[in-house]
Amino acid sequence: MEVLKVLEKTKDKLKPMERVLLTLKGDEADRVPVCSIGAGCTRLVTGISFREFSTKADLAAFALIAANQLVGDDILFPFVDLSVEAADFGQKVIYPENTTAYPDYEDMLIKTVEDYERLEVFDPTNSPRMSNYIKMTRILVKRCGSDYPVVGFVYGPLGVLGMMRGVESLYLDILEYPDKVKVALEVITEVLKKYTMALCNLGVAGVCVDTLPASLSGVSSQAWEEFEGHFVKPLGDIIREAGCLVINHGCGHAPYFKEVKRCLNPAIVSFAELPAECADGVELKDMYGQDMTLMGYVSTDILYHGTPMQIIEESWKQIDQIGKGGRFVLAPGCEYPPNSNLLNARAMVVAAELYPKRKEVEER
Repeated sequence: MEVLKVLEKTKDKLKPMERVLLTLKGDEADRVPVCSIGAGCTRLVTGISFREFSTKADLAAFALIAANQLVGDDILFPFVDLSVEAADFGQKVIYPENTTAYPDYEDMLIKTVEDYERLEVFDPTNSPRMSNYIKMTRILVKRCGSDYPVVGFVYGPLGVLGMMRGVESLYLDILEYPDKVKVALEVITEVLKKYTMALCNLGVAGVCVDTLPASLSGVSSQAWEEFEGHFVKPLGDIIREAGCLVINHGCGHAPYFKEVKRCLNPAIVSFAELPAECADGVELKDMYGQDMTLMGYVSTDILYHGTPMQIIEESWKQIDQIGKGGRFVLAPGCEYPPNSNLLNARAMVVAAELYPKRKEVEER
């Protein structure tokens, strides 16, 4: 692409969009791109409540933009909470004052295995919470999409089902009533396909499909491929056919990189821990970072409890191991802690900005 040849000559003046493009291509830009995955924490900038952030598209978009201006992220990754899709199927959701919305685990929508077959396909562009998320993303693309890659977010079908059944019960049902579970997954996937297409039609740079169960803290790798990998494949196809980037997020223990790559074939993988087959970030980059961009994996624990200087040191460690040769975005392993000070998010950006100068000093 001619644009990339031009960017090669202007690496010292890159804008976020340009920086990310070079990184995805496998080149080293002026610095490593940063994405803090700030969601509920952005409400602190404008003073809105968690409920308003989850349900008011214009207020959430304003908070996300304002926070990005303060932090300096290169990618806008608008995430709200994991109950969005489940709520529109009818799952009751609790909206606390001081934390992220979550399903009412005392009143699950799917109470018995017979309820799996009662789910129905609907239009997510007309449902309350998914249409609200679409509206929020539309605002972000319109206001920021020419300068920053804006990423849409879709919770994977097995995760959505867990929000309506309860994870423990769902995993037991996979063993005892697999066919009933698959009936529900088929319905959920049909809705998610419509939802994914609606997000792509907004002009997003990419769509992130969250496959939380694809790890040792979820289901076995074989079960994941059968009960989610098979169902997320068409979502990936829709995203690619729309000309958008397929992005994957998984924050479980020992994530299944091989299986996710086989089923979803993402361009970017956001992760919280190393896969079992990799001893460190160097091995991870050698094994998976040649044809996928790796996005991670600063611990959310250190982001919540650590100092800015600790964040900078941890970020430099990640860049040392994974940043060489592009295809790396510095980011938390999961959503930035919802009630944490955004100063530590800014520290990741400062770390990326200082890193080239740090290397120059060391070489002298």
